[in-house]
Amino acid sequence: MNSLIEALKKIKDFRRSQGRRHPLWLVLLIVILGTMQGYLGYRALGDFAKANQQLIVKKFNIFSKKVPSSSTIRRVLVGVDWSNLQDIFNQWSGQLSELSNLRDWVCIDGKSLNSTVDNYDKSYQNFVSFVSLYSQDNGLVFGCNRLENKKCSEIKSVQDLLRHCSLKNKVFTLDALHCQKQTVREIIASGNHYLVAVKKNQKKLYQALESITRNQVPLSVNLKKEESHGRQIQRQVSVFKSLDSLPLTWCGIESLIRVERWGKRGNKDYHQVAYYISSLSEKAEVFATKIKGHWLIENQLHWVKDVIFKEDNSPIHHFQARTNLSILQTMAMNLFRLLGFLSITEGQRWLNNRWFKLWILLE
Repeated sequence: MNSLIEALKKIKDFRRSQGRRHPLWLVLLIVILGTMQGYLGYRALGDFAKANQQLIVKKFNIFSKKVPSSSTIRRVLVGVDWSNLQDIFNQWSGQLSELSNLRDWVCIDGKSLNSTVDNYDKSYQNFVSFVSLYSQDNGLVFGCNRLENKKCSEIKSVQDLLRHCSLKNKVFTLDALHCQKQTVREIIASGNHYLVAVKKNQKKLYQALESITRNQVPLSVNLKKEESHGRQIQRQVSVFKSLDSLPLTWCGIESLIRVERWGKRGNKDYHQVAYYISSLSEKAEVFATKIKGHWLIENQLHWVKDVIFKEDNSPIHHFQARTNLSILQTMAMNLFRLLGFLSITEGQRWLNNRWFKLWILLE
């Protein structure tokens, strides 16, 4: 597996060779290391480099004996081609899936970068978003795809990410927005499987699921009781065999899943039924775990980017700089997860300004 430093060295340098003091990969690496220590923003990252100047100079044999300043870091983040950095990230992170021999379940979902929103008071706002491939099993991000909402939809961006995905024999979990015929075709064509929520936006499919699950005996059932945050909920997951009565235009459906939830939320009665389709044949217990596990992408990726890395409140609004910084922060998060830290704050306490502990992952 290629190291992170080897990956960073493949990124094209946009700067002229004349007057170039630091290699591009070193500046990007300092951004990653500083991010892991909680240094966010140009000035803070410059302070991190200055505070660790002796270690950086010695480790990387910097001839000038100087480290990149905050203005150099800013120039690099603004100038690096985000599409090139994204491609390199996807190549590097895609290799991480090979660390496990198990069939991984990978969540796909999008997140906007609120710090990039322009024209707040107008209807034609534009902003940057990312769709990510997030592992339920180990918290790693295996790939991402950047989009601008005025130029591309999240649906098309996910399909493009799947089309160029190197992952094999994974199970992609998606919400109802991505219950699209083309999306499931791309997943099957890529050598993977899917578990997708179905809502009434796919009217014929939804009605077929309602009819089949009402009139057929389930192959397996899983019932669980949950009590948390003032809620008392029972969840029953039932799995049914795919039948010929389903629309033929949907590719690879093997299982139909009905999820019924009922109980109390506070003092109010609660009842909800949801449907899913999957290209796998699994027991209800497996589907119950993975359907619930899909929302880990919100808690362990999107929440981390917003709360720990301050992505939405970042003072950096430049589209290219914010995009590049988001990708580098995802690299930083992956390093923590490779070290076994699902909690990023716990990983930061362990690191505690001793970033030399990371050499084994960088080299």
